Amino acid sequence: MSEEVKQDVVDETTENTVNDAENTVDVGAEAVEAEVVEDTEEAVVDAAQVLEELKNEFDNRYKRLQADFDNFRRRTNQEKEQLSGFVKGNVLADLLPVLDNFERAVQSPAEGDAKTFLDGFVMIHQNLMATLQKHGLAPIEAVGQPFDPNLHQAIMRVETDEYPEDTVVEVLQTGYTVDGRCIRPAMVKVSGN
Repeated sequence: MSEEVKQDVVDETTENTVNDAENTVDVGAEAVEAEVVEDTEEAVVDAAQVLEELKNEFDNRYKRLQADFDNFRRRTNQEKEQLSGFVKGNVLADLLPVLDNFERAVQSPAEGDAKTFLDGFVMIHQNLMATLQKHGLAPIEAVGQPFDPNLHQAIMRVETDEYPEDTVVEVLQTGYTVDGRCIRPAMVKVSGN
């Protein structure tokens, strides 16, 4: 073999080896690149799942906090209303003896100058009742009603054919409610044996 042919064979072999090496490097690089891309995609997917879980957890916490706050606000408003009702009931209960005295004065017989004085008392009584009713005070209607221990305080029993048994026949002292809550039961006579 001539030198030239040997050189051509060496060149061709070298070229084939280089080409094979380049192909191997290209295939290896593509495989590495594909693996890197695949690992990156998996990492992105994992990160997205973690972020989604965190978002859901924060959303749940936010909703729970919002519900807790709404419950707190509702409870606070209810407690405020109850406290207001109790305070109002206590103030109005303190005014009831004054109201009782007005009612006694209005019911007493009067003539002449006493009649004029009594008419003034009647107007004052009406004004006082209107003011108290504006704040939730209501008299308990008792005569002819079935006896209710929550609203009536029985002082005595009387026999009567006018009312069925356990019915209020007479009110001795008016009872009152404030916003539906009894602050003083009516003292009553009840029919029965």
